[in-house]
Amino acid sequence: MTLSLRRAGIALVVVAAVSIQAAASSDDAFSSDLGDIRAPLATAGKSKAKPQIPAAPKAPSAPDAVWRKVLEAVKNDGQYRPEAGQMPGAFSLSDVVGEPKGDRVVWKIAVLGMLNEDEQFEAMGAILVAKEYTLDAKDGNWHIDQWLFQTDIYGDVMNAGHGVVIQSPDGKPVSAVPDQLNPADPKIQAQYDAMLKHWAERKPEGA
Repeated sequence: MTLSLRRAGIALVVVAAVSIQAAASSDDAFSSDLGDIRAPLATAGKSKAKPQIPAAPKAPSAPDAVWRKVLEAVKNDGQYRPEAGQMPGAFSLSDVVGEPKGDRVVWKIAVLGMLNEDEQFEAMGAILVAKEYTLDAKDGNWHIDQWLFQTDIYGDVMNAGHGVVIQSPDGKPVSAVPDQLNPADPKIQAQYDAMLKHWAERKPEGA
């Protein structure tokens, strides 16, 4: 079985959009707080003049060369989970940078797709997650700054979410505060760029 890097058709992208929330639901409470980064249409005022709809901010995207490297990293080292029912299959990969039980950043990526007639995995979208764990010395709680991006097959962001989760020392949730993302905020693209950089520059296992 191989992970095909050919671009999938529109139908597969639609399937990814429908399945994305279920596929991400295991990623703590944060996954339920996904925010749509697309800007809403402006509401019409009382003027009889035709309302002007401002241009929506451009969604974050991945350069083609960088996105190919990201997919190659998942192809080389990702673990495959076959599709089950309406759930798509996925190649997933995770890294931990920092102390495993101390301050650290957990990087996760899952490329969703399905097997074609040639037993090749046709990618149709991806989920990228970054979770930064910081220990509060005062109360021993963990502050987890979390980002999640949902992309299409081309690496263009469809949805993004950000929030801070606080966990007790024994891992129980204390609070979860989702961030109301402003589509025009440059930190969204900056965070996505950082996640792309991690996966694109990741060295293969054993290298």
